[in-house]
Amino acid sequence: MQASKLGKNTPINPSDLQDDVICKRRWSGLRRLTYLTIFVLLIQAFYFGAVYAKETKETNDNQVTYTDFTLNIGDRIDIGDYQVELIDIQSLKDGIALMQVSKVGGALDEQRAFLENHANNLEGGSENNGITITVTDIPDDQSAKVRIEYQEGLGTPRRHASERPVAPPDKPILSVQESFDRNQMNVGDEVKVTIAVKNIGTGQALDIKAEDTPPLPEFSYIAGYPPKIKETLDPGESDSAVYLMSAVKEGSIRVPAIQVSYTDAKKNARSNNSEPFNVLINPKSKANLAIELTSPGPIPLGGKGVMNVSLSNMGTATATRIELAGEIRPPEGLEVTGLDRSFFEILPEKRVNYSAVLSGKSPGNYTVRLKASFDGGDGAMIQEGTTEVVVLEQEYKYQYLLLIIPIIVIIAWMYRRYKEYKY
Repeated sequence: MQASKLGKNTPINPSDLQDDVICKRRWSGLRRLTYLTIFVLLIQAFYFGAVYAKETKETNDNQVTYTDFTLNIGDRIDIGDYQVELIDIQSLKDGIALMQVSKVGGALDEQRAFLENHANNLEGGSENNGITITVTDIPDDQSAKVRIEYQEGLGTPRRHASERPVAPPDKPILSVQESFDRNQMNVGDEVKVTIAVKNIGTGQALDIKAEDTPPLPEFSYIAGYPPKIKETLDPGESDSAVYLMSAVKEGSIRVPAIQVSYTDAKKNARSNNSEPFNVLINPKSKANLAIELTSPGPIPLGGKGVMNVSLSNMGTATATRIELAGEIRPPEGLEVTGLDRSFFEILPEKRVNYSAVLSGKSPGNYTVRLKASFDGGDGAMIQEGTTEVVVLEQEYKYQYLLLIIPIIVIIAWMYRRYKEYKY
């Protein structure tokens, strides 16, 4: 180091040269040590990085995840070597689905009933390199929602649609109809109710029950209630039931739907409803008899006349057990024959006519009253009708002569005057 600072003619000290060589060797060894240390550190970093990546990959492969599927009967899920197929819906009511679970190579092959919302572990379950299957919902008898849990190392599950031809389900369907024999009625009227049920499905309907919702406060039930339907109906078969009611309260009524419950061959509960409809209940129908008496005009003393009687039912019910009784005021001087009558019934908007004979015994004015008692549909009723009859006094012949005398006098006077003016 110092030699470089000397001139050309300066003598070199051997000890100085030796120190310079030693210094250079020390710096070279330090560099080699540094490089070796860096190399070792790089190797260690690479090694530990590889180990960490392997452990991370193994951790990720062991992480449990899940996928939800909606399967129809015959559909299959494939994941890894596992195959899960929906075979059938055993019970919609109890939530039971039948599934076939198998593994490539034959290590696993079984049919198992899966209860809704109950997890099933296969080969240790998803926590132990197997799978976990849960039926989460059974919306109908042809499909189910399935959740499959698995470790990500098994791969991605895939759904495969059924390759089998789709067969129509063995499924009963009941059509339900409820009807009244009239949509308008009166209080007190009877109404016939018919409930008709037909199996329009492809399977047998079992345990059939008509679940009507009585009592309707506007009706009283007379006979045939509750309705009875056959407990079993084959496809295309029908049945009906009839019962009687009586309207007891007026108003516009909304008749609710009737529900018919039943089960299919797998004991799955089903039901169908009729359509609601309206009926009108009018006030209680009553008969209303109108009595019309037609006077014959003045009757001569000792003479006779004919009085016409007309009975008209102006109401909405039939008048029955009709009794007619006449009364004359004053009771003496006018005789009536054939006024009292009786009739079994007069229908609504119908009329009955008959005649009575009047005989004048004493001159004067008379009142003829006719009283009708009858059953008008709401108990006993009474109606009356009246008319006036005149009986003339007796006429004498000399009374007409008294009228002629003045006429003769006038004619004679006129003739006399005529003769006087002529001359």
